[in-house]
Amino acid sequence: MRTFSFLAAAAAVFGLAPFVSRLGPLLGPATAVTVAMLLACAASGTACALAMAAGAVGALSSGLLETVSSAFAGGCLVGLAFAERTRRVRTPAARGAHVTLAVVGGALAGELSSAFTSTSVALAGVSVGMGAVFVALPLLIDADDPVAHALEESAAILRDPAARSLRDGASLRRVSDDTLVKREARRGVARAWRKLLKLAQARVRLQRAGVVLSAPGEARPESIREAVLQMLDDAIADHVAALTRAYKAVDTAEAAATGLDDAAARGVDAVGERLEDVSRAIIEIKA
Repeated sequence: MRTFSFLAAAAAVFGLAPFVSRLGPLLGPATAVTVAMLLACAASGTACALAMAAGAVGALSSGLLETVSSAFAGGCLVGLAFAERTRRVRTPAARGAHVTLAVVGGALAGELSSAFTSTSVALAGVSVGMGAVFVALPLLIDADDPVAHALEESAAILRDPAARSLRDGASLRRVSDDTLVKREARRGVARAWRKLLKLAQARVRLQRAGVVLSAPGEARPESIREAVLQMLDDAIADHVAALTRAYKAVDTAEAAATGLDDAAARGVDAVGERLEDVSRAIIEIKA
């Protein structure tokens, strides 16, 4: 579903690009920025501030480069639209390939969009569709979702045991499938992920700040701070353990249901039995 929404956004961007200049000095740029922000949010998979800002900058840069080359304009627009997702690609090599595919796909889409503007509507539509497919090529490279990326970033700042728990949570997020969770339990699982993110952010803030948590003369500030750190570490570990148990239970139940469902085997067995009866009858008739 996300891929189709991205293809629709890409088609809207490059389908409207040749006509934006005809919309006037205010409506034209506003339309270009709006559709570019939609493209960036579709590429990111979430409507975050960084994606929208990158989309807006991409639209402005594309407008400036349009007079130089449609390929440069398209490459700049798509490269910036994928900027937020590029951050979440795990390895440097994959990140470089992600950027390359985004820029090259955007350049090809920009060239196709400008080359077939004055042709028939059908040919222009085909060129826009092909351009949208080229723009979607970076989606072939895996990237962490925002939750897993945020947990991994927090783990890189903290020390064990909090870092280990957050890395386990990020790994669980990468392999988990929320569609298998029952609808009534899905909301609770989502709340648990949000709570884990808040705990990780609080833990990072506390480690960075090193603030004094009590007034002079009450208790040793450092001892209170260590107690709060320990409390956060325990809460993080508990949330990761609870989420792990939940997803393991879902996987186990799904596997059990799949194992119990032998309707296909019974159907094949019945078909085989009927064919054997037919064969036996034919042999008896022939005899």
